[in-house]
Amino acid sequence: MYSPNQFQTQLFETIFGATKGKRKITQELMDVLGCSRASLYRKRTGTTPLTTDELIRLANHFSISLDALRTQPDENALVVVCSTLPPIQGYGDIEFYLSNTRKNLEQAVAAPGAQLFFVAKEVPLYRYMNYPTLSAFRFYLWNHEHARRNDRFDPSETPIELIQGGKELYELSTKIQTNEFWTLQSFDNLIQQIDYSRNRGLASVRVVNQLKEELNSVLDDIIVNLKSQRTKGGMPYQLTLCNYLTINDGALLEITENHSVVLFSYSSINYLKSSNPNIVDAFKRGLRFHRMQGELLDSLNAKRMAEFESTLRTKINAL
Repeated sequence: MYSPNQFQTQLFETIFGATKGKRKITQELMDVLGCSRASLYRKRTGTTPLTTDELIRLANHFSISLDALRTQPDENALVVVCSTLPPIQGYGDIEFYLSNTRKNLEQAVAAPGAQLFFVAKEVPLYRYMNYPTLSAFRFYLWNHEHARRNDRFDPSETPIELIQGGKELYELSTKIQTNEFWTLQSFDNLIQQIDYSRNRGLASVRVVNQLKEELNSVLDDIIVNLKSQRTKGGMPYQLTLCNYLTINDGALLEITENHSVVLFSYSSINYLKSSNPNIVDAFKRGLRFHRMQGELLDSLNAKRMAEFESTLRTKINAL
């Protein structure tokens, strides 16, 4: 068994061991982490815990699988666990990602009282995986980014297994108590991706209109959830509207009182999963801050809810 500090020191040993030139790697680490030499020393020795964002930057910059650093992963799951998914090379990797994400939700849904806290810098995947054109567009973008080709988006070319996997993910997401943290910009990236694809001739007008229609349906679903304060599956639901978000795009699954898991993106489809108490606590502090600073949208805040819907509807309809 080893502690989070030991895990952290092992992480830095791996980085130094895989790189030639100690002085060069020290400066590189200072640049990646944005810290001084003294601060880096404290992080290397485990005196100062790494934050969620720092772990993401290290994993991404040095292409490290944090999961591979665990010598005895089953010995104490609550102490050290960070796992990563492989990068996308094709649709098969996306199916693997959906399967893993489903398993994470299944674990939570099976536990009475579990909750999902989602920081929506972008529209959460499970929000539109039940809409075939939108889900196919997301899979196309992931594949397109890594294949670096200019193939046109054709929803009919998406493997049916992915569409079905997306629907299963959506259905699962309705069966857990959910707390989402949004900004008025959360739809922007998806809208801009659709707009870019149309302008580059990668998506036909017909397909863009279908995407636009489905985006409006996604917003309809959100408004229904807000007014009822329930998910489609009848579970408690809340949305906190924030002016900005400081936490990386990700989620916290609070499975039991003593077991929480953080999942956060760090590069396209890839994500890190951790039940390290330091990371979980840091994420919870960020959520508490946004809960205090943001506005809860419910029947007592009907005017703000209407403004939220109107602003997002205008952005979608501008496509």
